[in-house]
Amino acid sequence: MANLNETNLSSQIFTQYEKRLLPRALPRLVHGRWGREASWDKYGDYSVRRWENLSAVTSALGEGSTPAEQGAPSITTVTLDPVWYGAWCEMTDEAEMTGYDPIISEISSLLGEQAGLSVDTLIRNDLISGATAAYSGGVSAIGSLDYPEHKISYKDIVKQVTALMAADALQAENGKFMVVIHPHTLATLLQDPVFVNMWTAETNPEGIRMGRMGTLMQCDFYISSNAYESADSGAGSTTDVYSALFIGNDAFATAGFTGLVPKKADMAGSMDYTMTGKQVKPVQVIVKPMGSGGTEDPLNQRGSAGWKLTLDTEILKATWIRNLYHVNDFSDD
Repeated sequence: MANLNETNLSSQIFTQYEKRLLPRALPRLVHGRWGREASWDKYGDYSVRRWENLSAVTSALGEGSTPAEQGAPSITTVTLDPVWYGAWCEMTDEAEMTGYDPIISEISSLLGEQAGLSVDTLIRNDLISGATAAYSGGVSAIGSLDYPEHKISYKDIVKQVTALMAADALQAENGKFMVVIHPHTLATLLQDPVFVNMWTAETNPEGIRMGRMGTLMQCDFYISSNAYESADSGAGSTTDVYSALFIGNDAFATAGFTGLVPKKADMAGSMDYTMTGKQVKPVQVIVKPMGSGGTEDPLNQRGSAGWKLTLDTEILKATWIRNLYHVNDFSDD
């Protein structure tokens, strides 16, 4: 028997599975939201152009004199090669596999959360390794970070934001940089009186749903429990070190299952364009009914549900991503 997937499930049933998986993935997909989406060339490759800025013009035009032609800007084509990731769960014949039912519904939700967490972790790790590293409290190495001497503060944030500005990092369409921090870091900063006086808490429900908790110094702060944390990597090998990512627009590129926003997850997909809004389906919900295993399942007792997706991340401008290693009030817990 053929697998029950998006090619032979009815559009209504498949949409229900997808509507369970994608919204549960959404809260986990934080780090990859601001990458430039690479273009698909229909031969399995994705590419994006990296442009270098032109230098300033400092010579005045002579009267009636045409200046020399401006040299062509430096353009580099960056190729992304998405690879596949996936996971699945087995179910017994107690689950009805031919229709939309509560068991498959809940499993689709859990698999969606796992898919989102997996993608977010992979992108986060690429950003951490490719960003320009910085350290709180004026130290120069992770192993020197100690609590409470080097606890993150408003001063550290000022340094990172102004470093992005000095590198001419682009801001998003709303005029903001993006910052991803751990809840433990937010709890620490909210006890910094200067930070609190400058902080503007988020009131837009849509923003809060996306994990955006507030704004400071032209930065939108996003809170994620999946923000990078390295246990016992600070001073004395007993202090946990956290990461705060300061991200400029177009600092990195992605291909695959990224960039999901609530309005796309909430709308019903079609058989031509999935709920991710992309014709090349970067994530698939795959359901196999009892009996599809042939002789491996002689009594038609087992089926499965799973997800499969593609992903790749490439850094375009390392100076437009700042990775602030720091300690907070939870580093010695």
